[in-house]
Amino acid sequence: MTEDETITLTDLARLAEVGRNAVSNWRRREADFPSPVDEGARRPRFALADVERWAAEHGRRLRVTAADRLWFSLQSAFPSPDHTLQAIASALSGHDGEHRTLARQLEELTADTEPAALFEFFIERAREAAGTGTPPGIGALVDIAAACAPKKKDLTVHDPACDEGDLLTELVRAVPGITAVTGQDLSPTRGAICEQRLRLARPDADVRVHIGDSLLSPLPDERFDLVVSDPPFNLKDWGYDRLPAGDDPRLAYGTPPRTEPELAWALHCLALLAPGGIAVVRMPAMVAHRRSGRRIRSELLRWGALRAVIDHPDSKAHIWVLAPRAETTRLLVSTGADFDTAWHATGRVATAHSATVPLMQLWDEDVDISPAVYLAAADTDTGQLDQHADRLAELLDTARNALPRFGTAAAGTAPETTLADLERDGLIAVTPGATDGTGVVVDPLRPQTVRLGDLDTALETQWTIACEAEAVDPGWLAAVIAARLPTATKRTATGVKRRLLAVKVPRIALAEQRRRGAAFAKVLRLRDALQAAEAESTTLADGTAAGLVNGTITVDE
Repeated sequence: MTEDETITLTDLARLAEVGRNAVSNWRRREADFPSPVDEGARRPRFALADVERWAAEHGRRLRVTAADRLWFSLQSAFPSPDHTLQAIASALSGHDGEHRTLARQLEELTADTEPAALFEFFIERAREAAGTGTPPGIGALVDIAAACAPKKKDLTVHDPACDEGDLLTELVRAVPGITAVTGQDLSPTRGAICEQRLRLARPDADVRVHIGDSLLSPLPDERFDLVVSDPPFNLKDWGYDRLPAGDDPRLAYGTPPRTEPELAWALHCLALLAPGGIAVVRMPAMVAHRRSGRRIRSELLRWGALRAVIDHPDSKAHIWVLAPRAETTRLLVSTGADFDTAWHATGRVATAHSATVPLMQLWDEDVDISPAVYLAAADTDTGQLDQHADRLAELLDTARNALPRFGTAAAGTAPETTLADLERDGLIAVTPGATDGTGVVVDPLRPQTVRLGDLDTALETQWTIACEAEAVDPGWLAAVIAARLPTATKRTATGVKRRLLAVKVPRIALAEQRRRGAAFAKVLRLRDALQAAEAESTTLADGTAAGLVNGTITVDE
């Protein structure tokens, strides 16, 4: 154990195998809980030795592994979690003399843990520390790519926007026959992490990761059997003015508009394909129908390069499947539920989840290739409609029972204090953005100013208030803020906090706070239930309309 081993409250919750709310309560209620050694960061850090000593005295078990201790000790040695991870990747590779001590420490750990699993452990810790997570939709993208991958030996795979390698790492585990895998990324740090992950996940494959801007670099001579990509969305300065000109293969279907960087990625992936190759690219749903991309969508369909569009519920976007030019008369659209079967079908497909649409049906004013437009009744079979109806009835029952009974009384007066005074006295903690525990989430910039619940779900533009349970009731405080917080006129953080801390709170007994707070909490639950019911009723109406029009559902008389 070293003095450099420091942890956050999030780390402590994982080590103690409890929720973050429990850890937050320990810190607030236990007078001897260790003080942080670094309060300057957004998440205060505590000395691991102090926390372990405190936990032992209070009979709480911490599960701290040797890998944990190494990670905690490295936190102070590097400027960011990514740089820490890059150093670990270099040390694991065995070719970097700069981190010899770290390499020996890692070698000791790999005596009991596979190197690939150990590196994934450190990746999880780095993302925890950075407040990030696994990119969304990776699993759906891998499933589609595995279904479409050419059935051949010596499969070559490429990702032109590989980031830290989540997509490629999952793909090499899911698709047999991959002998060469390459990637490219703008960041040398992310590229090094990706390359090491791939070498550990597939030691027998030829692995290379290049650094550079895929869209603006000259197209490489190499072509690939499978190209996969989860490119960045909605970039404004993506290099439109520096795109290659002339006979660059990436412009074979037209030059992507300035507002369509995602189409540039799709065309880039398509140009990288070998004969018989397949490209699988995650795309924002709006690219399927946005007017600015109409011409390129039309050309991709005309030349048979766009083969399928999948609106997979787990991808949080569409997935496009592209292939080299070929003669085809139909486009496969799908929700992904039976995509493998639909993709390998030799004739026309028409199910609740997949359908082949004649290209002539797509060539209209919009060239809209959104799967929902053409699927018969995706996600609207009878069983699903019944589930939506049952859920709607449940929400309406919740709303009906949530409303408290109100009476009338003469307006009373009570001495008042401010949130600033309560914070100064240690009765509440006001924090910008997410934090640990439960309490009040305040958003002065939106009509729904307050909500009650987990504070770790707050957005960066919101404020969180944790309350000392034996002094201030969060429901009562939420009611006061909803009633008295002035309407926001500026979006500056300073102005928002000043208005928030200036809110005056009537001083009433804790029992009365809890009685009034419980009533307001019921009203908030009513509001939330009605919002959920509105969304559920919209889904029910849309599904019913699709099923009735297409005849895939019937109505009992």
